[in-house]
Amino acid sequence: MASLLSPHRSGRPTGRQDADVRLTATTPTETEQPGPPEPTGPRYGWQLAAVGGALTAALAGWIIVTGLSVVGWLAAALAGAAGDMADAVRIGTRLWLLTNGTPAELGSVHWTLVPLGVSLLTVFMMSRFARAAARFAVPDPARSAGDGGLGRIFFGIVGLITVGYAAVVAAVGLGTGAQISRGIVGAALIAAVGAAWGASRALDLRLTDVLPAWARPVPTAVAAAFGVLLVSGCAVLAVGVVTNADRIGALAGGLGAGVVGGIALWAAQAAFLPNLIGWGASYALGAGFRLGQGSVVAPSDVTLGLMPSIPIFGALPDTGPGSGLGLLWLISGVLAGALAAWLVVRRRPQARFDETALVGGLAGVLAALLFTGSTWFTAGDLGAGRLAGAGPRMLELLVMSGSLLGLSGILCGLVLGLIRYARERMAEGAAAADGVAGDPEAAGQDEADEDVADEDVADEDGADQEATEVVEVVAESADQREPSSTDEPSSTDEASSTDEVNGIDEADEPTHRVQDRRTA
Repeated sequence: MASLLSPHRSGRPTGRQDADVRLTATTPTETEQPGPPEPTGPRYGWQLAAVGGALTAALAGWIIVTGLSVVGWLAAALAGAAGDMADAVRIGTRLWLLTNGTPAELGSVHWTLVPLGVSLLTVFMMSRFARAAARFAVPDPARSAGDGGLGRIFFGIVGLITVGYAAVVAAVGLGTGAQISRGIVGAALIAAVGAAWGASRALDLRLTDVLPAWARPVPTAVAAAFGVLLVSGCAVLAVGVVTNADRIGALAGGLGAGVVGGIALWAAQAAFLPNLIGWGASYALGAGFRLGQGSVVAPSDVTLGLMPSIPIFGALPDTGPGSGLGLLWLISGVLAGALAAWLVVRRRPQARFDETALVGGLAGVLAALLFTGSTWFTAGDLGAGRLAGAGPRMLELLVMSGSLLGLSGILCGLVLGLIRYARERMAEGAAAADGVAGDPEAAGQDEADEDVADEDVADEDGADQEATEVVEVVAESADQREPSSTDEPSSTDEASSTDEVNGIDEADEPTHRVQDRRTA
């Protein structure tokens, strides 16, 4: 029995026609409402972050310096010395102003030598706060690079941090009665350097992009040479400390500072570590430095006058003429200039050897000028009278550094350029030889040309010989048939003459053909 689900037979009509059934699946669509556009400009509030960073850095620097002053007061109090904590705070505030360039009047001592260790620490803190403000203003610098707002953000952050920090230093200086003119300039310089460093890194700004292409490797080369000089200064200081460790220990023990006072004393000396490194680098370049009027410390001669009882000064060499080994420190200047030249030359692969010498010398001279200008900040007064004027001998340093770094840069650039020139010529010669030896078609073509030339020469020689033989035969025939001058020429003679002329013409034909081939 068939069921409703059984298929019908093909031979019986069903009485209905099959219809095409199409199924279409659809899903309801919802129109998305456009949201608010994402902001592309800087976020508000970065100005407050920049000013707050400047104030925080100023407060942190004051706490560090004043804290050391308070520790020294505690050590003196434990030793039975009279004093007040307010005086310690006041001295600490004066010393903090000194880190920004403001002269400090500590009792009867006029001190202008800036502890650059604290100053550089302030620069680092400024860079971190400037970087945070820039990141807050522009979270994604890559997306905002095209609208030209990164430059405004950069200068805005640098300006706000510089003005804010200088204003704090000026206010504190006025409150303590200090001379604030130098302090304002020093504070502005510290804040500007730190803010520019941090903001440029956060905004992915390369300050060297504004330079022409040939000058872009120069800052890197100058920085590398500067680093070599700093390393030499560290080496000079380390050698002095190790060699005179007993003298340094005796000076420290003679102060009787105790444990707490000793910690404060060595921390205070560490604050002047960049100054000492700069003096050591000046010594390595042969210029040396002074520790007041009438005292000179140089590789060629050492003359010491009145010295303060500071333990680190025990690392100074003894008074007297220098030794030949001390002049070996001059190698540091040669290495610095050579390194600067090498870094510049390797970025100019197409430059001639005269250009490499010029650019190498320029990099060395710029590094010398930068170092000389930087060491000016390491100088100052340790007191009045004979203790005034401590620091590198600037004129001698300018001459020695410029000579050593400039000449070594020129020579290194010239040598590198000549080596590159020789290598290029050798490579061109080898390439030409390889091209001739490695091209068999060119070699076969040369051989074929030589064969054709030989065949042409042989053909020309054969044609010349044939023409010569024909001319000789005609000449002999003419001699045998000389007619009399009175006889009439017969027809036979005319025919023979015609044949002879034709023979001569035919004999001359190879000669003309040879000449035509030579002309071709």
